[in-house]
Amino acid sequence: MEQFNSNTYKKQTALQEFRHSCLGKIVILAVLACILMLLAAVTRPTESMMVWQMEDNIHECIQSSDSIQSDFIDDYVGNIGRVVTHADTVRTDRELWTTYKQLNKLAIYTHTLYRTAYIINNIYPEGVRVGIGIFGVVIPTIKYTDLLMNTGAVRGDYGKQLIQENAVPETDYGSNPNVQPFHYKGNPDD
Repeated sequence: MEQFNSNTYKKQTALQEFRHSCLGKIVILAVLACILMLLAAVTRPTESMMVWQMEDNIHECIQSSDSIQSDFIDDYVGNIGRVVTHADTVRTDRELWTTYKQLNKLAIYTHTLYRTAYIINNIYPEGVRVGIGIFGVVIPTIKYTDLLMNTGAVRGDYGKQLIQENAVPETDYGSNPNVQPFHYKGNPDD
């Protein structure tokens, strides 16, 4: 068994003891969280930047909707790509873009540390979130199904009568047999 040697033991400074204590670790994490929150608040995208980026992302979403979407992974992969790319606005069909502008409204909401973008239309009157802006980056979460791109009746023929007078076909199916009601008169063998 080794004996305690006072020459090998160095006394820790107050800063080292604070860093190794539980309270010290909590305080350090709290300070780091405050620094991140301050950085997020300072680098939050401006409202005009959010509008510009989201309209660019909507252009790309409209352009990519001409192909068959197989599942939700296509939307997420497309949205990740839209973070770093810009739409070729010449390729967007002008009629589709005009329809988008007429039937949808892009709303930007400001929060303490970030901004969110919502599309408001007749399908989503309360709005559906289509983008988040934080740390100077606008991250789209838009799907083509979030946009209202055509209008019309969901179901047709609202004034149509359910029972139509002339619905009986002219085909002759023969005559009905003469069926008499049966009254039980007991067992005939008795």
